Amino acid sequence: MLCPNCGTRNNYYHRYCYYCGYKLVKDREEVTPYEKEHSKKPEIDQPTSHEEMVDQLQIDEKTADQPLTDEEKTSDQDLDLDYLFKTDRDNIWNDEALDWFFEEPEYMQQFPLRRHRKDKGSTLAKRTAKICTAIMVLAVFLFISYIMVDQIWRSKDKTAGYGTNVIASTSVEATTIDGKPAHKIIVNASNGESVEVLGKVYPVIDGKAEIVYEDAFLYSYFSQGQKEDEIVIELDITIHGEDLPDTKEKVTFTLTQPLAPLTLIHPESDETMVEGKKYRIILEVEPGSQVLINGNNYSDLVDEEGRLEKEVEVPDEPENVYEIRVSTPGYADHIRYIVLKREVMEVPLTIDQPIPVQTSDSWAKITGTTHPQAVLEASLETRSQPTIDPETGNFTLYVKANASGYTPCTITARVEGQGESKLNLVIERLLSESEYTRRAWALDYDELKSNPELHNGRIFVFEGIVKDIIALGDKSAFTVDVSSDSSSEQLVYVEHWNGLSVRSGNKVRIFGNRWGNHEGIPRILAKYVYRR
Repeated sequence: MLCPNCGTRNNYYHRYCYYCGYKLVKDREEVTPYEKEHSKKPEIDQPTSHEEMVDQLQIDEKTADQPLTDEEKTSDQDLDLDYLFKTDRDNIWNDEALDWFFEEPEYMQQFPLRRHRKDKGSTLAKRTAKICTAIMVLAVFLFISYIMVDQIWRSKDKTAGYGTNVIASTSVEATTIDGKPAHKIIVNASNGESVEVLGKVYPVIDGKAEIVYEDAFLYSYFSQGQKEDEIVIELDITIHGEDLPDTKEKVTFTLTQPLAPLTLIHPESDETMVEGKKYRIILEVEPGSQVLINGNNYSDLVDEEGRLEKEVEVPDEPENVYEIRVSTPGYADHIRYIVLKREVMEVPLTIDQPIPVQTSDSWAKITGTTHPQAVLEASLETRSQPTIDPETGNFTLYVKANASGYTPCTITARVEGQGESKLNLVIERLLSESEYTRRAWALDYDELKSNPELHNGRIFVFEGIVKDIIALGDKSAFTVDVSSDSSSEQLVYVEHWNGLSVRSGNKVRIFGNRWGNHEGIPRILAKYVYRR
């Protein structure tokens, strides 16, 4: 049927126009008797059977969306819609059919009020929107998939790295130790076992190692070659793991607080060789500073000029380390280490007498200990073959010292297949001070320097100014300038025992025995040294 409102063709079972929603069929009670009686119902072929009705419905559905011709529109507008409803009971469109057709739907039943004809433009837009939406959904899906896969691979890489390398990170924090400034180095190593810094190993506890250094120590360790007011600290850190390759890290930071003033006068360097059992350490600090040597407080030895002299015991070890700490108000603690070394002997060799070994006559008795299988030799004349105990290695040796005063002697212990050891000592043939000084000769510098073997053992006397201090302690060694003209130096190498306190620039008068040259200058073993 045609919609009287918009002219759209509808199927005969439509009660409303599916295009504009116009009501096509009136309710039965709305139809007046006059309309029933005078309505014109054109003769149309009605379906007489169920099969014919189904065929008709299929035909109507196929042609419902086809546009109308002008003739169809004109003819359908004149048709009365009531021709569809006949009262003949032999026809399928009887009262029961009409009752069923006009039956009111239940209120829960959905009933479209209006249906719209499909528009090709809107359909294209919908299809385009659907395609765009699909593309966007696909893009989001691919992006999420990429993120998930990337995270999975990263997790695998991290797990693999955890098993093949030590994973570590470092940081630095400023702190204090007993009120003194310090820095804490924190090493995080979840799979590490230990951390090595500056030659020391620290354990990793609960995935972390903390190493604390006083700023004074860091200053002393890294200050060489840098400005005193700004020290750059660079620590190389090695993290060890069980059955894993080591990981190396570097920590760098800067210290800006200046160190307490400290000048090491003796020894001149941080490492030196010693021979005696005592060694003298000489420092210069700010007056009023606190000075500790191996934890012992010697601040009371600091004089008005800030000079400190202390004689320390040196054990019979290859290396002996002494820590010097200076604390001065307004400065960071200055820590410095000196190492006193002894010559390592391949064959043990020691003597019981202090040096110089004293004797009242020309023969000096020397006792000591060496290897039981050693062979002993002396640079001086011996009275007899040295005797050595085959079990303990204790020995007795007699050597002859012809010169009055000091005579140098070297003892050598040799074991076949193990090497040899040498011990340098001095024999002192006792002589009174007056007699010793009375025998002294004047020093001819050029003559002695040019001929090292000339006048060995002879006693000489000379005056001069102390130039360089080489060693102070049981044995002191220094140089003296004996020239009368300051423009040309004439240096003499002097060795002295029994303790001596001298400074560079001191004027001294010396009595001693000449024994060869030392590094090209005359060597004097001084018995008496007088400060002028």
